Amino acid sequence: MKSKIIIAGPCAAESKEQILASVKEAKKRQVDFLRISLWKPRTKPGFDGLKEEGIKLLVEAAKRGVNPSTEVILPEHAQKVMNAVLNVNNKAKLLVWIGARNQNHYVQQEIARVAAKSDRVYLMVKNQPWPSLEHWEGIIEHVLHGGIPKKRLILCHRGFLANGHNPLGLRNVPDYNMTKIVKEKYKLSMLFDPSHTGGSVENVMLLGKEAINKGFDGLLVEVHPDPKNAMTDAKQQLTWEQFDTLVKLK
Repeated sequence: MKSKIIIAGPCAAESKEQILASVKEAKKRQVDFLRISLWKPRTKPGFDGLKEEGIKLLVEAAKRGVNPSTEVILPEHAQKVMNAVLNVNNKAKLLVWIGARNQNHYVQQEIARVAAKSDRVYLMVKNQPWPSLEHWEGIIEHVLHGGIPKKRLILCHRGFLANGHNPLGLRNVPDYNMTKIVKEKYKLSMLFDPSHTGGSVENVMLLGKEAINKGFDGLLVEVHPDPKNAMTDAKQQLTWEQFDTLVKLK
């Protein structure tokens, strides 16, 4: 399983203590990138991340030899994170990603343009919330137009909004056929997000294993030191022990 790309960590960065605990666990398991999300798009007002104040947590991870990753909303977010992380450790890699709700193509292109500046920065893009092959392809083409090289671009499938048949009560429903079409057309690594598709620990475990069996190139998994007290998405975050069971890294 370690040949796959593994991105794991809390849904949202909440505190220094939480992230340092996550750094310790991620380093032990040699995950490729630790999830330390600072900007959190929300359906309704609520905790929406530590924002710029949390950049120092990505720096702490890089200092300790763990590659950090975070969702960014605007190109200036990407630039600020890059300036901080890349300067503190000349071996550190950084992953920034464009989330499903970020559908402004000017912003997509500009984030890609910023990420393209350093060969130590990787860009991941998620599909949009609604099912549309044309729109998904458009996102990919916009970021490629922004200048990010294919070797540093990663795709991530987080399912589409459930509409109709959904016996498992998934948060978002995967479309494996569309995923295969996109992957084969663009020849890019395709990760799967079992957390935002599953919506519960049981479904995350089920869909994560299913995705690997279906040939995905890795997983983006929400893992929290104390899921019950998580400030966001508490029901779908794994413990590190559950993560071990899922990916069998230990």
